[in-house]
Amino acid sequence: MDQVDADAIVQFERETWTRSAPSYADSTAKLTSLGVSHLLDAAQLTGDCRALEVGCGPGHITALMAARGATVTGVDLVPAMIETARALHPDLEFVEANAEQLPFASDTFDVVLVNCVIRHFAHPTVVCTEIRRVLKPGGRFVFADAIEQFGFGAFIEALTSHHTMGVLAHAPFPFDATKQDYENLVNAAGFARYDVAVQQLTLRLADLEPILQTGWVMWDLAALPEDTQAKIRETTIQAAEPYKMDNGYAFPDRWVVGTATK
Repeated sequence: MDQVDADAIVQFERETWTRSAPSYADSTAKLTSLGVSHLLDAAQLTGDCRALEVGCGPGHITALMAARGATVTGVDLVPAMIETARALHPDLEFVEANAEQLPFASDTFDVVLVNCVIRHFAHPTVVCTEIRRVLKPGGRFVFADAIEQFGFGAFIEALTSHHTMGVLAHAPFPFDATKQDYENLVNAAGFARYDVAVQQLTLRLADLEPILQTGWVMWDLAALPEDTQAKIRETTIQAAEPYKMDNGYAFPDRWVVGTATK
């Protein structure tokens, strides 16, 4: 799984999320927040916890962790995300770092949280092994990710129909990963105790703009010919039609929520 062009993936991820930083909270966060309440419950955060979020983006989840009493740190690969997080949450600690080399001593954190980021790592097993290193004995690694997305899946269907996906760098963890894939990952990282559950979580949106804006920024679609952009947009709308309700859209997405203990 980890035999990849890591430099190309890191460059792609930096460029992608640099573009996304200004609009993330108003677009992508609406798609990636379904599992957050489950993650926070699994984290069991208390006032004496030291907690780390890996792939913190603009820091909104790190702030929710702090609101539950923990002493928190957010880490992200992208300078623009760290700058945004610091501006939005000046009282919290944010550090720019590659998750493959976390700048913390071993046995530092009680909890490490990762939300919707595993599939963006060039070497996911390396990152999860590094997470295990910085956890205290008995510490918890909690993670969530969508494994079946009908809303964003409509966009992906449109993108693959009208754009050559082969030219886009992508990390090795599969977009259609299963519960078993996540169990294999944490096991390979050295976690002997883990629990991974699949849950159906409904994504409710008033319109498709968060999906379209996320996709346009992530893949820099504004650089494509206008007729190609129009086809992607129209195909997305058509693919999402079965999930349209009187007051917007309801997508019955499926997520994994997992806990691994050091």
